[in-house]
Amino acid sequence: MICATLGKEIYNLFSGMSAVSAVLLLLGLMLIIAEFFRPMRSLGYASGGIVIALAAVVRMLSGASVGTLFLLLFFVAFILFGAHLLMLALQKREWLLLSSGIAEEETGADDAEYSYLVGLRGVTTTAVAPSGHVAINDINFYVTSEEPIDVGVEVVVKRVSGAQIIVAPSDGL
Repeated sequence: MICATLGKEIYNLFSGMSAVSAVLLLLGLMLIIAEFFRPMRSLGYASGGIVIALAAVVRMLSGASVGTLFLLLFFVAFILFGAHLLMLALQKREWLLLSSGIAEEETGADDAEYSYLVGLRGVTTTAVAPSGHVAINDINFYVTSEEPIDVGVEVVVKRVSGAQIIVAPSDGL
């Protein structure tokens, strides 16, 4: 009985979805997933969440039941969880490659590739603990630090080791 009801609700979720709610749902998911891979100071999370909520409202106004709303939110959570796991797996692979020196061998990177960054200042776009992203001259770089640094802190590039960019808080210097 439960399986039949669940199957009916899943069918109703997608078959009764209007083009507007489908586009809003996809746009919201894309904004949040884009934030996973390219941090935008939580702009993607906020706008994506609002757009997904709007998609849910449009879906409910078109005659959906509370069960359909629950399945819509479960579907969104499932997709976002999978995208987040993918982002973590890719980030872990990048971190492992950088820490093992394999990235230098694969890319042929040497100290001179990013050496022009030494001494430049930037602002952290994600928490750097021990790695994260920093915007330097409006370009986002993947960096590491010997100490945890919060989002929005001004940092300076201390040194470059292969493809690894090491930063530290600038402390107003």
